[in-house]
Amino acid sequence: MAAATTTAGGVPNNVLGTFAGASLQAAFAQINPLNPQNLDILQITIPGSNSEDSPVVALNVDFSGVVHNPAVNPTKGTRQGVYHAIDQTSGASTANLFASVWKWNATQGAKADILQVINIGGNISYWLDFLGVAHGS
Repeated sequence: MAAATTTAGGVPNNVLGTFAGASLQAAFAQINPLNPQNLDILQITIPGSNSEDSPVVALNVDFSGVVHNPAVNPTKGTRQGVYHAIDQTSGASTANLFASVWKWNATQGAKADILQVINIGGNISYWLDFLGVAHGS
């Protein structure tokens, strides 16, 4: 398994932030345990098929951290946001969608993770890397 991105001092290196939790689901706990929302962590959209269409969700990272391309049952809200890949189409690979959204990250030397979850011991228990690959739980 690939290692999460850190700086020379071992400090987490990521784009959206470091979140505390023993797992991804602990870091992004659902609001109501009896009727959980199970919101996606993030979504990436592409332009609609013509100039009047709304953006289309091309990829989603669901509440359990699984990356879906094409998107599977995208939710009406997210925990970390909706990002736009304006230069991509529905056939784009996961890596291309992530590179389009975070162009500066894809072209820099470090290629930081998109987000990371840190457990109480300071270990990275889940991370989403710059290619859109999910690691951990």
